[in-house]
Amino acid sequence: MAIQKYPHEIFEEACNIKDRNERIEYMKKNAYKQVKSILQLQWNDKIVLDLPKGKPPFRPCPEGRVPQAIANSFAPIGACVVGNKNVSRLKKEKIFIGILESLPEETAHILIAAKDGNLLTIKGKKYSKITKPLVQECFPEIL
Repeated sequence: MAIQKYPHEIFEEACNIKDRNERIEYMKKNAYKQVKSILQLQWNDKIVLDLPKGKPPFRPCPEGRVPQAIANSFAPIGACVVGNKNVSRLKKEKIFIGILESLPEETAHILIAAKDGNLLTIKGKKYSKITKPLVQECFPEIL
């Protein structure tokens, strides 16, 4: 099954659903591994990236160029975790920037915000309905 929506699209659509139970069902139906990874970065205290806070210098995927498939772009994120002594911090930062540059700009900003624990406050609280209690109810196994 091909992934058709990027995380920012799923989060936007979920936030537009007024009924919480319907939002939960939507998230369960549409959240795939990479969406769950973003949610884990935001709320699972055991998963921490060995990266500085804030937005790194990156060039968003240019208009007209198709972003990389989300499954492929997220693959190297595991190398960026705290405790991975096989990869230097500078290399981790380069890997993370490479991930960001392969994503649509809005998804890249979501990933940065989740890394810093700021998903609920970005873009005028655009994703404020994607809360920890909602995620716990949808996906208790990731927290």
